[in-house]
Amino acid sequence: MNPRELALIRSWIQGISWDVIGEMYLDDADRNEVMRAVRQLREKLARKAQQLGLDADAKLWEQEREYSQEWMNRALKSVDTLKSKPDPRPQSEDHYNRWLPQQISARLASVKKIKTLADLAAFINQQGGVWWKKVPNLGKQSAEAIHDFFLASEIDLGVSLDLSSKKGTDLDVVVVSNRIAPLERFTPPAHLTGETGTNRAPIERCRIDARNDYESIMAWLSLWDEDTSTHRAYRKEAERFLLWAILEKRKALSSITTPDCAEYRRFLADPQPADRWIGKPAPRWTPEWRPLKGPLKPSSIRQTEVILSGLCEWLVRQRYLDSNPFSGLSTQGYGRRTNSTDRLLSPALWQQISTFAENQANNVALTESQRNDFRRTAFILKFAYQTGLRLHEMTKAKIGDLKQVSSFDGDQWWMDVIGKGNKHREIPISPNLMEGINAHLRDRKLGPVGYVSEGTPIIGKLRGESREALSESGLYQKLKGFFEDAASEVAGKDPLAAEKLKLASTHWLRHTHGSHAVANGVPLAIVRDNMGHSNIATTSIYVHTDRDERYKAMLGLSDKEKAS
Repeated sequence: MNPRELALIRSWIQGISWDVIGEMYLDDADRNEVMRAVRQLREKLARKAQQLGLDADAKLWEQEREYSQEWMNRALKSVDTLKSKPDPRPQSEDHYNRWLPQQISARLASVKKIKTLADLAAFINQQGGVWWKKVPNLGKQSAEAIHDFFLASEIDLGVSLDLSSKKGTDLDVVVVSNRIAPLERFTPPAHLTGETGTNRAPIERCRIDARNDYESIMAWLSLWDEDTSTHRAYRKEAERFLLWAILEKRKALSSITTPDCAEYRRFLADPQPADRWIGKPAPRWTPEWRPLKGPLKPSSIRQTEVILSGLCEWLVRQRYLDSNPFSGLSTQGYGRRTNSTDRLLSPALWQQISTFAENQANNVALTESQRNDFRRTAFILKFAYQTGLRLHEMTKAKIGDLKQVSSFDGDQWWMDVIGKGNKHREIPISPNLMEGINAHLRDRKLGPVGYVSEGTPIIGKLRGESREALSESGLYQKLKGFFEDAASEVAGKDPLAAEKLKLASTHWLRHTHGSHAVANGVPLAIVRDNMGHSNIATTSIYVHTDRDERYKAMLGLSDKEKAS
């Protein structure tokens, strides 16, 4: 489990509410999504406990939670125990029910001669591609799951499935070769394994048990659980890069240079020859499998470079590589994972990006279209920051949701919001935000509030049909692109701030709204109502007073030491 997953499951054990868990660890996911995430983590813990032979721990995670201090202590201890133990590796003589899902194991039990994983592999190879038809009630999907397990565990088990000689099968495997094939099925030419790579550090200094590039990649991938999305994403990127290095550059991965990395960037934008590299989604073990579905977008290419730079940087630290070839590329940067309470912009950084957006909106060096785009971005930033709305709430906001209310202090503007769970709330709209809304309407060639259709989206498209809303993905990508531009702007003076901006997203603005409001003395109950939290405990994650006071106190101690 990664740190976020560990924090999530521990919060659930300790009885933290679903809403708070969603706000802290799952980008404000709804209750059903949080419950599903917890269920998946429990299944993962139960599976690992079962594979380690820890029956009591497995039973703990398979059963429903108990609301007692004794159960909480046992569960927390179990998490620590399982976290401390390395992931178990299957052995050929293990009983299959230790490694395969319970439903599949129950089907296999009807075949008496199958007891171990070795027995199962022998049975499959003997029966051929449609072996699963010999097992009562076992379907093709379950057969593919078993096949995937054997492919992933081939090295540990020392056995493999060979169905290629059987006729009439759609389960044929890809023969291990030096052609396009998944990482676990690919064998490079002997002179391109990386054992003598030109960027290899002295072998006697290497800190990992890796003789070649494949083994070094596997050592890096072992840092993450195999069934996590992180492991799959990182494997995909390492796999593509290794295949490209060998098949296109005729180089070992450990011989790749910075100019090669720049060429790889261009390759990802236009993978050629397309028939070799691009294909429709297909199982990894079929001949139709290809590393790419098509050209990558610039944002995806940047993400690829971040991951591969992380791989190479780790290999440098392990003294497998002498240098990181990606470090010479422009616009590189990758940062640590952030806790949910860190996913906010400080007042100073918020002011910096707001000023940057305003300056770009008035930059005469840009085209009128570009300036309009930055004016809209500046408005979106202000709208998100002042309202604290979720992404989907912003894109659904309509002019008709605004209403003017008279009070003793003069007229006020409020907006009706339908949030999570179809809950209604009202949020105040400041006079300067109303000015921003009307200015954005003018940029879209529309009249001001009161003179435009109530169905007009508050945030809309600038080109085409100006009465159409900007989509959720469009708004998200617009702000992600802006944060990257802002990161480049501040990188020279504040590289740490630049790294933070590269991680920022629309949800950071919601966190920033809540944190800044609390820091400015707005009562928690008001912040709760404004953000649409059902429980004030959720809102309390924006209270950083204790941490801030601790920092100031220790900073004072440091200042006294300097003075003495």
